[in-house]
Amino acid sequence: MKIKILATLLFSISLAGCFKTTEDDRFNAKDAWQVLESVLKQQYAYIDRPDFNAQKVFNEFQIRASEASTRQEFADISQMFLRHFLDPHLNLGPYDENDFSVFPTGSDIRAIYKHNEFIIEDVKADGAADLANIRPGAEVVTIDNLPVKEAVEKVFGRQFEQLSLQQINYGVNISLGGYRNRERTISLKHQGELKTYHLAASYDSINAIAKGPTLTYQELDGLGYIRFNNSLGNSDTVNAFKEAITALSETSALIIDLRNTPSGGNTAVAEPILGHFVDKKTVYQLYQRQEQGRSYKDADMEKAYAEPNAPHYTKPFVVLAGRWTGSMGEGMTIGLDAIGAVTVIGAPMADLLGGIKTVKLAKSDTWLELGFERLYHVNNTYREDFEPDVMISPADRDSNGNDPALSMAQKILNESLMGSM
Repeated sequence: MKIKILATLLFSISLAGCFKTTEDDRFNAKDAWQVLESVLKQQYAYIDRPDFNAQKVFNEFQIRASEASTRQEFADISQMFLRHFLDPHLNLGPYDENDFSVFPTGSDIRAIYKHNEFIIEDVKADGAADLANIRPGAEVVTIDNLPVKEAVEKVFGRQFEQLSLQQINYGVNISLGGYRNRERTISLKHQGELKTYHLAASYDSINAIAKGPTLTYQELDGLGYIRFNNSLGNSDTVNAFKEAITALSETSALIIDLRNTPSGGNTAVAEPILGHFVDKKTVYQLYQRQEQGRSYKDADMEKAYAEPNAPHYTKPFVVLAGRWTGSMGEGMTIGLDAIGAVTVIGAPMADLLGGIKTVKLAKSDTWLELGFERLYHVNNTYREDFEPDVMISPADRDSNGNDPALSMAQKILNESLMGSM
């Protein structure tokens, strides 16, 4: 009798184990999609851009996402969906090793699609690609052993022929950044020669920079030069900048290099730096906030200010910006332009849209990073529409490995100084 009871008990325990409810058993993808869609439509300040049919993309991905059987599958589909917005600030996590590196932080090559080829347009100074002597003008043939068109399709989860030119360009640059913390293999054709490069994970150089100084400065033939090292989120940068302009006080003009700020930062760092260039409380940026149930269009236009900060810099200065000027780097660029830069030199910036916040999404155990503030230059134009006055392409490295934007900055400042004598 005892044996029979024991056998029945063991069978019951075994049967219960077979039918144990897991987190994914309780997961409802349709509910998760409704939450994601609702948050985007109510809190994302860039949902109704005139050049983008958001509802069409919602309709296309709703069925795919709603049929996901696990949270991970839902997250992967949602990430592909969000990339269609072409906004590097619009991200869904948590991330795993199979996710792409966050763009543009995880990026050191800029390529464009033209005449059925993917051509390198710019290379980030001191990144893995630059150190491997990759230069603009080369054609990208494969990325991680995939033909480039297939690599782009993986970014969006759609056929290449269904993608716009803007999406293709966005997709190839995400793909070139590779997967999180993985080495990249890229084959290039240049002057008829095919060569394969094995590049370090794109984050490696960013991680290395974080261990060094927040900025570097030097004198270049009588001109001061300050370059930020992806440090606009580091409070030490404020004092480092004060030290730099103090040390360069005897130079005749200043070059402020924001081309290596892909990760952005915050106003607590940016505003004290801007304060060295104003002698009174000065508006450097405008913004409107998107709130739940209220579009940014109905919100008041608010002003962001820079307060005077010693020492006050009174000499001419120019700004360098480019493909790896992101978020707060973009904000500082338009701010410096607004408060008196002689000119801005370089390439179009990274277009990280708006001021961001993170929203935890119910039903899927994910979070969404999105722009809830729409940002403007003081002239009332959108921040993402701003372009340098003097366009240089490439702006970081030319075909000979030189720095064309810096050379142009020196030329413009020297001519300006000669003209004022």
